[in-house]
Amino acid sequence: MTEIEVQVNKPIIEIASSAGWCFGVERIVEMAEKLLAQRAPDELVYCLGELIHNPQEVERLHARGMVFVKSHDDLPPLAPGTRRKVLIRAHGVAPAVKKILREKGYEIFDGTCPLVTIPHRFAREIVEQGYRLVIMGDREHPEIQGILGELEGLSVRVDVIPGPETEAIKALQLKASDRVGLISQTTHPFEKFAQLIGEVLKHSLEVKAYNTICQATFDRQDAIRELAQRCDLVIVIGGRNSSNTCRLAEIASQYTVCYHIEDASELKGAWLQGKRRIGISAGASTPTRCIEEVRATIEHLSESGRL
Repeated sequence: MTEIEVQVNKPIIEIASSAGWCFGVERIVEMAEKLLAQRAPDELVYCLGELIHNPQEVERLHARGMVFVKSHDDLPPLAPGTRRKVLIRAHGVAPAVKKILREKGYEIFDGTCPLVTIPHRFAREIVEQGYRLVIMGDREHPEIQGILGELEGLSVRVDVIPGPETEAIKALQLKASDRVGLISQTTHPFEKFAQLIGEVLKHSLEVKAYNTICQATFDRQDAIRELAQRCDLVIVIGGRNSSNTCRLAEIASQYTVCYHIEDASELKGAWLQGKRRIGISAGASTPTRCIEEVRATIEHLSESGRL
């Protein structure tokens, strides 16, 4: 194969203009690193739930000494004089959980993303004003669990639905007299939230909606939509349990071939065969080094003639 032929076969690789770690993720990882660096030799640092939805990053911090627990029930009782620190994940937790942690004697370091607290505030405002609250999101997601926790003790109907699909709207059994307040999980697509508002307005006369989708989510979704339309293939990097990463893959798949991977080891040469322009994007919990590793792996496969 001549040098000219090799150059022709080499694909163009383009990284989305907005991809990878967001402010909230960078903030909590820095908190975790600082707590681990400052701990005493015999001191344990706990994290309540996964720090972020990135298995590789969670494993890296675990290897450095952070202890991850699924629930406050998994935290051991403290002996008198024992020092224990617990980090609250970026998705946040319900106020009742923080109260339990304090009662157990743990020192809390709250890593909740400031943007995640915005839906909490609007949710409480909506129900206090007498509106029926409808949340677009995944009920089992920790962010939604945190919002629901904010409303504990309030006598109000709260519905959590995945999106504006017909069956989800029917399940709400809306009436014209209903006063409905709408918010969204911060990582859901803006287009779906806008559609949900329109669907609810078809059934209820009074609707109040707050756009609680964070700017980082909007920017990444907008960037991958633009990128996917000019690429033969898009690789999306991030945890499979990451909602915002899954949304990026979902959007890219509307325009071109897309594969969702967690790291470069999952790349397959067959995916890249014959692709002239390859796009790369990454979820908000994906470190820059993972993006660079994927780019380098694609370049290596290209240069070695394995495409």
